[in-house]
Amino acid sequence: MQSDIAVLRTRLDEIDKRDKEYKEQVVRLKKVLDEATALLTRNSADVGAKVAKSEQDIAALQGRIEEIAHNVDQQTRQDTDSQNRLETRLAALEQTQNKIVDRVAPEMPTDKDQLWTQAGQRLASGQRDEGRRFYRVFVQRFPQDPRAPQAYVAIGMSFVQEGKYPNAAAEFQKVLNTYSTSPEVPEAMWQLALSFVQLHFCTDARALLSDLVKRFPKSHRASDARGELKSIAKLPRSACTS
Repeated sequence: MQSDIAVLRTRLDEIDKRDKEYKEQVVRLKKVLDEATALLTRNSADVGAKVAKSEQDIAALQGRIEEIAHNVDQQTRQDTDSQNRLETRLAALEQTQNKIVDRVAPEMPTDKDQLWTQAGQRLASGQRDEGRRFYRVFVQRFPQDPRAPQAYVAIGMSFVQEGKYPNAAAEFQKVLNTYSTSPEVPEAMWQLALSFVQLHFCTDARALLSDLVKRFPKSHRASDARGELKSIAKLPRSACTS
């Protein structure tokens, strides 16, 4: 019986030992579980904070987009109003110009050929303002006359002589816009390109000269255009703004 008791005591000791180990394992596991729970709670809080921050950023971005859209819409309306006012002023100026032309028209020859001749004579004698005025009246009275595009070219060249290249460019452009099939188109393109070079618009000048060579290869201005393209290519970067 003593041996049985000894065996039982041994088994009890083993059980107590294992129980102690189990309890220690339970304590360790509980600690790990507590740490994991704390970490998960902290991570959840971090995620929640990040989500909240993202929602705030999105709301702010949406507000900014709405503000920009409002500003663009407001600017568009302002631009439209400005354009309408400019168009109204332009129409008024054109009417005023027409009235002035009507008042001075009686001083000019009524005969078409005489009007043309006197316009050229005035330009040739240095009376550029008068010559331009006569040519403009000629175009106004006889817009279908074959010489009308020549009048625009002559007016443009008079501005070139004065170094007023923006004014000259506007006159040459009228030939391209209003008389796009006239024989004067190559000359107008050539003179317009040269005006662009003087205005430092090299990109526009190259495009116009290339178009001239392509559309009118047999024109005497085509060879001039090829030479001018080479000259533009050699210009320093400071000579061109575009």
